[in-house]
Amino acid sequence: MRLSERLRMVAGMVPHCNAVADVGCDHAYLSVWLLREGIASYAYACDVRPGPLSKAAETIRFFHMGERATTVLCDGLSGLSPGDASVIVMAGMGGELMTRLLADGDACVQAAGCLVLQPQSDRESVRRRVYAAGFVITDEQCVFEDGKYYTCFQALPRSALNGGATPAVTVADPHWDVPYEPAEYRYGRIPALKKDMTYLAWLTEECEKKTAMVERLAAADTVLASERLPGAAAELAEIAGVIRRFL
Repeated sequence: MRLSERLRMVAGMVPHCNAVADVGCDHAYLSVWLLREGIASYAYACDVRPGPLSKAAETIRFFHMGERATTVLCDGLSGLSPGDASVIVMAGMGGELMTRLLADGDACVQAAGCLVLQPQSDRESVRRRVYAAGFVITDEQCVFEDGKYYTCFQALPRSALNGGATPAVTVADPHWDVPYEPAEYRYGRIPALKKDMTYLAWLTEECEKKTAMVERLAAADTVLASERLPGAAAELAEIAGVIRRFL
């Protein structure tokens, strides 16, 4: 089985565990890969849509994983009980939806030992939800595939890092106990610490887009443009500040 670059990034952040919940599993390729590689002993392949879940069941049968995986038709984590899965994976969905599913499934989140999250958008709200739930982002990665940039981050309970159980993963942020700044909620902290050049390429692209927007607004002679210009300029300055951390 061969995973896409995006899913390989996600899979690489999943620590060895007794059970993983693959939320929004689609065809369950990630679930089966984690089982076949011996990273997870059991997998819950969850999806809210019957069609993809049927495909997930076919994948599980094809790879003879029926005794080690089950499909769950549910919205987020609603079909699981706290403690069913020690690792929760959510990938390939919008950040707004992911934030809601994490909040709605907080009982399962609190019982988990690791979150692996790959939001397609609105990363800020997901990062804020992670910290609100008492977790700390311990690693973050970025890949470029099919013309798009994808970011994934791993999070552990703060208690596991602050006098609790010894974590089974490496913590990439030596300042994990220092609260995030607003810009770090929006753009992350760890990519700059790791000098992640793929992430820097994404930031540079975003900076170029924002620069073009500021130039258009500055050149426009309208009330709306003059109202939007200060905010856009502030966002540009913020991105530029994050980029400087890579230098």
